[in-house]
Amino acid sequence: MYGQPSTGIKNFDSLKSWSIWAGVLGVVQAVIWIGLTITAIVAYTCHIYITNDMTYGTFVKTIFFDVYFHGSCKMSPADYQSYDSTILRSVQTVFDPTQLLIWDCVYLGVSVCWFVVSIVLLVYVRKDCVKLTLGAIYSWAFFVAAICAMDVAAGVIFGVDFSRFHAKASEYNANDVNAGAVNPNAAQLVAGGVAAMAMMIISFKGFIMWLINFGLLVYLLVRAVRISTDKDRSDTLFMPRKNSNEILTTRAPIRAYEEERVNVQAYNNDAFLPETRSTAETIEVNEEAIVRAAHMSRDASLMDRRFRSIDAFQQYPAPNSQATRPVRQSSQAPVQETVVVATSGFPMPDYSPGLSPSSNGILRHPQQY
Repeated sequence: MYGQPSTGIKNFDSLKSWSIWAGVLGVVQAVIWIGLTITAIVAYTCHIYITNDMTYGTFVKTIFFDVYFHGSCKMSPADYQSYDSTILRSVQTVFDPTQLLIWDCVYLGVSVCWFVVSIVLLVYVRKDCVKLTLGAIYSWAFFVAAICAMDVAAGVIFGVDFSRFHAKASEYNANDVNAGAVNPNAAQLVAGGVAAMAMMIISFKGFIMWLINFGLLVYLLVRAVRISTDKDRSDTLFMPRKNSNEILTTRAPIRAYEEERVNVQAYNNDAFLPETRSTAETIEVNEEAIVRAAHMSRDASLMDRRFRSIDAFQQYPAPNSQATRPVRQSSQAPVQETVVVATSGFPMPDYSPGLSPSSNGILRHPQQY
């Protein structure tokens, strides 16, 4: 009557809330990283301003650019100051600027996909469409998992660079009180270590955002797996699903169009013992008249055999003992029962010939032969 029950998602409100947080954070972070990777690509092609005067205030920024983003192009002295970078080049980083450019291009593409799937997650997570919801969650989870893996890899790489800069800087004396001369260019190693540490923190997104992204990834994947394996998602007004928090699960199903039927049974059996709460109605029928009428019918041979005998006409139930009878609840209303009793209370019709007058006027009975 009501059609097939629509399928839904259990605890959809919590899923929707987490999906909104994941989608909004994904959009914001994707936009930021798209901007950062484009800046790194522009810096490699020498189309970004660094400084026109190298001082201790611009020293770290210059080393930062020179170690990771300065390509083979030459910049004008108004945009970038040359200096003796021999001691800085003595430390071999894991990524040179060319390899880091390839990494930035790949990360840019993944960030764009992250931006798209975050919008899809915000739009297509719906309670009444399980396939779209699962597709949005799985697509978002794939690219977020790729982002998290690349962040860990980049963080480890820049951590290795920091350890190398720190080990090299530890070989130089920074105080003239100690033995040995002080090399002013050794400060480039300290600046290189600061640049490597900054890149590691940026790669891990400040560590906090990476943990948030990973937590959202695990939660949404677990929910998606539960949704895909859930075989009982009926959630309608008349068929509330199991294990639901809704109040409808505590009420009985509504039967608006179902009528209660009262079966009236006829008994003519001495073994039947009527209950005290039952009311009986007795109907008397003439057994001989029914049998005689059945035999006198021309179509008796074509009729059902049950009409040829009153015994076949009445359907007697099996004897119902008092011990095996079901106990009727006290709240149930009395049942109207009809008892059919065959009697011979009606006179049998006389179809014999009448008296015929004789020649002398006396009525005589016909002779029987």
